This record gives sequence, C-alpha cells and structure tokens, in this order.
Amino acid sequence: MFDKKNVILVLILIAIFGGIIAFNHKRPRPVETLSAYISSDSVSIQADNSGKIKSLSVKQDEKVQKGQVIAEIETSKSVVKSVDPSSQTHKPTEQEYENVAIMYKDGVISQEEYDKHLANLKKAETQSEKPVSQVVYTSHITKIYAPIDGTIVLNNLKEGDSITKEAILAKVNSSHKEVKAYFPVSTEKEIQTGREVNITVIKYPEKTFTGKINIVSEAESKGIPVTITFDEDTSNLDFQNGDSVIVKIKK
Repeated sequence: MFDKKNVILVLILIAIFGGIIAFNHKRPRPVETLSAYISSDSVSIQADNSGKIKSLSVKQDEKVQKGQVIAEIETSKSVVKSVDPSSQTHKPTEQEYENVAIMYKDGVISQEEYDKHLANLKKAETQSEKPVSQVVYTSHITKIYAPIDGTIVLNNLKEGDSITKEAILAKVNSSHKEVKAYFPVSTEKEIQTGREVNITVIKYPEKTFTGKINIVSEAESKGIPVTITFDEDTSNLDFQNGDSVIVKIKK
C-alpha cells in the first residue's frame, strides 16, 4: 500500500515541474539569427588607358577618401611626322653655282677642286628635294582617383608594371558597412523596420554593437531578408565583406 505522504510529494513535484515547463513555454524567447554577415560595397578601379604604372600613391589596406589620387599611368606612343625638306637641308642657289664657275675660270680653284664643289652642290640639292620623316615620341600621364571612401585593395600590381585599358587596377571596399541577415519566417511579427537590435561581430566577441532594422524584404527560402544599419561609426574597424555576425532583436 502506497504511503500517502509519498504520493502527495510526487504530485507536488509533478505540479512544480509542469508549472516550470508551462512558464518556459509561454515566456517569449529572444529573436535572433546566426544567418547574418557584414555587407560592404566594393568598387573596382579600371585603367583609363594602356601604359605603365608610373606611380602608386597608396598601399594595400590603406584608408582612402573619394577623389584621392590612387595611381598615375604613363602612356607612351611614337608618331611618324613628315618634315619639310627645305627646313632640314640647304638647297644651293644659282649664285652658288656661278661663284664656283667664276673661281674656276679665274684660276682660283683647280679643276679637281671645281669638280668637288660642283658635286657637293648637286648632292645638297638632291637631298633638299627628298621627303624627310621623323619619329616623334610622346607621353601622357593619366591620374586614377578613388571613387568612394574606403579601404584600398591592390590587384598585385607595382610601379613599372604594364597595364591594359580597362584592366582592374584595384578595388575600394566602402567604409559604409551594413548587416545583411535572414530571420526565420516564424518570427515575422517581430521583424519590423525601426526595431533596435544588438549585433555581435564574431571577430569582436567582446563588444556588442547596436543598430536598427532598415529594410525588410519579402520572405524567401533562406528566411526573411533584412538590412541593418549600425548606430555607431564603424569605418575605423576591420570589418570585411562577409564577416559573420549574430543579430538579436531587442525587447
């Protein structure tokens, strides 16, 4: 036969555990997601012209500002130009021929000297009539500027390297960073624009950032996509595109 005291004790324990389970079931659980990451725009910088990199004004992972000179590209080319022959050589005049003839007639010069003078005059006259061309070398410097504020990522290039037109010289990762996250569809009622959130960036586990839900998009296979903006300036922090994040909605 069961002891009444033991039965009562068991019933009391069952009641207590049942109450705890019911309380935990009804208590609202925090809405959070691990499907979140840092999103930062990245803009490619292309070479406007083919040429050689004359100078690089920045280093890998250096902070840059929009409009800052990133590099200088020197484009060289050769052009063949026609030159007026008369501007390059002397064309003998009739008077020069007459003077040589007079000197020979007057015995000032010998037959041999006369023949040499006459040959030189004819040679000069022939050269003055030939078309003359010159190869002219020109160079042009093109400056490349940072399109946005951010961090520079060089494309394994250095000064003196050749680069073709429209080739990628570098990229700039924007200093404006957001969080992209996916919340379970079951939490739809909690996901609203303007809701405050706590953000934990995995590489900075000791710090909790705050932010707000800025955009809520239609649900898809991954869940409900949202865009979250930071309350504080994060431009000086080493956040990279794709860094893992935990987002928890504030109650």
